[in-house]
Amino acid sequence: MKYHIFVLILITGMIPYASAAQLDATILHNGDITEPSFEFLRVIYIEYPNGGQLAEILQGQSQTLSFDSDGTYGTKELVALINQNLESIPSNAITTDAKIKYQTTLQGNQNYAVIEYKLQIFPTLTNHIFRQDDQTSIVDASWRGISVSEPIIILTTHGPFDVNNPKYALDVMAPNVSEKLQEISILEMPLVDASGINDLPLNRWHSLFDNTAILPGAVAINYTGENVITHYSMGECTIFIGTCDDREWVHDIVLDKQYTVRIIESRDDATIALEGYADSGKVDKFEVFQTRLKEPQEYVLSEDEFLVTAMYGMAVIGVIGAVVMFSISNRKLKRDKNEGQTGVDPAHLVSYETSTSSGGYKTNRGESYLISDKKSKMPL
Repeated sequence: MKYHIFVLILITGMIPYASAAQLDATILHNGDITEPSFEFLRVIYIEYPNGGQLAEILQGQSQTLSFDSDGTYGTKELVALINQNLESIPSNAITTDAKIKYQTTLQGNQNYAVIEYKLQIFPTLTNHIFRQDDQTSIVDASWRGISVSEPIIILTTHGPFDVNNPKYALDVMAPNVSEKLQEISILEMPLVDASGINDLPLNRWHSLFDNTAILPGAVAINYTGENVITHYSMGECTIFIGTCDDREWVHDIVLDKQYTVRIIESRDDATIALEGYADSGKVDKFEVFQTRLKEPQEYVLSEDEFLVTAMYGMAVIGVIGAVVMFSISNRKLKRDKNEGQTGVDPAHLVSYETSTSSGGYKTNRGESYLISDKKSKMPL
């Protein structure tokens, strides 16, 4: 059994693992704009355990397709699509610009090929702050779950390219394979879908204050480090949130051999850092962050801060208990040592057998009794 477990761990470690959508954002108190990073990842397996024509094409393949788009053809169309989605969520935020980074890799192995997709979108958001003064602000949070189902066409060296359709990359890197798999619809599921990040309400996200006030790229975003940072995050698996179940799509197809196309995505995850002390709430139909630069006078621990405090408290109690038990044990040991041996002296005991033999088998058993001043009648 242990060998099977080892093989399972080894195989699992070799399989690419990625969240479907990842969000990383920083919102400063005096920032009129913010540029979050949305990363959309997908891994597609084309399995050919019985060999066949697809195996002959894909085995040994190793290709990478990548390009960037910053203000080129298709950017305005992408901005319009994101704004349409923000309005439908609904969100008060407006996108004014967007940058794209795209990369796909194809790796052909003995029994399957792996295609890994990575699409990064960096929208420039404005109008995400509902209300603000010197110390407090109310920030729209519904923009975190953008999704686009329409084609996102970018002009590349390969011609017009739909970065939202995974099959386009297969058309470029392995056109013969793409043609044979043209009836498989799951190959064309849109990549840009962060709606799962919106599905989890903010009051169920993890939130912690960072008194060190350290942010990656602080200089680039003009963060001075004067105020604390509140980190909101989701994607972790806990008993409060639930288990992290992967999403899987499978399509079997019979050509010259039977093949399987498999797509596996893990839970979405996100991290949003806000300047100041932040809490979540609602304004009409909008989910919002409520921030203040100074610490509130009456502060209630969040679920995560309560858990951390409870764990540290239990650890301290455990250490104190261990010290007390050690002290008691040490005192008892010293007292016994000073008093010498206690109990019955073995010299005053006599043993005798209590078992008998049965055939060629005998169990050795015995008992002892104390020698008294009077002659004992017990057999020796």
